[in-house]
Amino acid sequence: MQYISIFMSSNMFYDTIKVGSFHGHGGDIVDISLMEIVIKNIAVLGVAAYLTTQVPPFRRALNQLHYRWQDKAILILIFGFFSAVGNYLGIPVLGSLANTRIVGAVVGGLLGGPAVGLGAGLIGAVPRYFMGGFTMIPAASANILVGYLSGLVYAHYGARKIGIGKAFLVGLGAEFLLKFMVLTLSASFEAAWELERVIAVPTIVANSLGVMLFVYIVRDVYQEQDKAQAKSAQQAMRVIQKTNNMLRQGLTQESAQRIAATIYTEVDADAVAVTDNDKVLAFIGKGDDHHIVGQPFITEATKRAYQTRQSLIANTKKEIGCPHEDCPLSAVIDAPMIVNNRFQGSIKVYKTGNGVILPYEAELVQGIADFLSLQLLHSELEVQTVLLSQAEYNSLRAQIHPHFIFNILGTIRATIRSEPEKARVLIKHLSDMIRRHIKPGKEVNTLQEELDFIDNYIYLEQARFGDRIQVIKVIDPVSYNQIVPVFAVQVLVENAIKHGLTPKKDGGIVEIRVWREKDQVHIQVRDNGVGIPEERLTDFIEMPTVSQMSGGIGIGLSNVHARIQRLFGKQYGLSIESKLGEGTCVSICLPVQEGGAGDDKI
Repeated sequence: MQYISIFMSSNMFYDTIKVGSFHGHGGDIVDISLMEIVIKNIAVLGVAAYLTTQVPPFRRALNQLHYRWQDKAILILIFGFFSAVGNYLGIPVLGSLANTRIVGAVVGGLLGGPAVGLGAGLIGAVPRYFMGGFTMIPAASANILVGYLSGLVYAHYGARKIGIGKAFLVGLGAEFLLKFMVLTLSASFEAAWELERVIAVPTIVANSLGVMLFVYIVRDVYQEQDKAQAKSAQQAMRVIQKTNNMLRQGLTQESAQRIAATIYTEVDADAVAVTDNDKVLAFIGKGDDHHIVGQPFITEATKRAYQTRQSLIANTKKEIGCPHEDCPLSAVIDAPMIVNNRFQGSIKVYKTGNGVILPYEAELVQGIADFLSLQLLHSELEVQTVLLSQAEYNSLRAQIHPHFIFNILGTIRATIRSEPEKARVLIKHLSDMIRRHIKPGKEVNTLQEELDFIDNYIYLEQARFGDRIQVIKVIDPVSYNQIVPVFAVQVLVENAIKHGLTPKKDGGIVEIRVWREKDQVHIQVRDNGVGIPEERLTDFIEMPTVSQMSGGIGIGLSNVHARIQRLFGKQYGLSIESKLGEGTCVSICLPVQEGGAGDDKI
């Protein structure tokens, strides 16, 4: 009968337990007592594992999608501690130890990667080395090796894809590797063989179960993280929906207040602030007595975010750097809004007391800031588009205006002596046309206003060309209040006369037709002029931008086409049909949209 002295960590006293008996050549029959002791130690380890997962630094480290060196250092220390303590939970058996040391190294590798597994294995190996014994070298070496190899499993699968089944198999493999190294590298093979005959089954089973138990407990952290991220995604969607178009007119105090109120309602925060690039635009929550709307921002965290143009997380009052001594704010995620590499402002979500900013919360706030940055960019682009369109429109007017005016003045000069009454009428029509032409800030007309302008233009052109220019109008009366871009139809009529009819010796006819079809209005300007060569017609059908056209008719058509699409959508615009020698037809398609006289926007 053999007895061993056993250190029971759970009760902190020594006892003597029978672990086996010898029956001739039948070998040892291992008593269940040794297995119970090892499993009890694993249970202690499991309880410790659960408690560890509740520690904020550990949870933050595990919640990282990509470990930083600080996170890896935390995990190395934690799992290295478990591996080292596993030595002291060991049961002395035949001059060696039956222990749980290997669990910390293996779990460290499975959850943190090769560097964490190697580091944890090394920490656990150091005390084992100084404990001595004939298995000292292989036991310490194996602890380091299995930690690294377990990390390779992490590198292959990733922590989230390592379930309890894989964890058990890795633990089993690590134990077999340990047994192999003990048998082959120990000072005495006979002693090692006798030791393993006693402890192999209990330690293999118990430590494999220990690895599986630890991974099972830690997976709860991932499940909680997944739930938190799902909740965060829902919060983000609600915030995005509620803040959509809030920055259409830019970042103002009013829009900032609405954004802050929305985020404060949807996000678990004690305070929310929105700033521009130098002052607080909105502040809701604790600390609003000294974080004053309209005043310059005062925290060092915001100043650092402004300087670096990067998100900043501060989990202490010192890092926030509020100069107010009684400021209750203790943690913040400061996410800047960057547009074209320019700092436009920032979104700040604060917590008080012992609250900290978790990774998924930081991602949530950063996502909101990125979305709002896109809104600001869209607002800028809209302004630039309007300015560009206005510049193109002004360029179009500048090209048409002088040439047309000079020709009409020549006609007036020729008739003023012979037909003074006709000259007076021409001057009236010209003045009306110029008055409409130079009126600023108007982007759309009703169709009636556009037709009145065209009547003035046609009268002046007929004064020049006489019966060579004939105009037919077929207008659906229900369309007179239809909204059209300023000069859109006039440009088509002018192109028809200038480029279609005047090159013909006998002139021709321009027909203007307008009709409504379901929810669309169609405007057609047709002439029986010289037509457009096929090679040029292809360019017009593709509707190039103004900057791509060299002059003439292309600028007018492309400008009208671009303005229609900007005002009404990409599904609307111009279409052109032409046959050389037979004439040209240009059509406009618009959505039914009515307005009163003088309307200047849709």
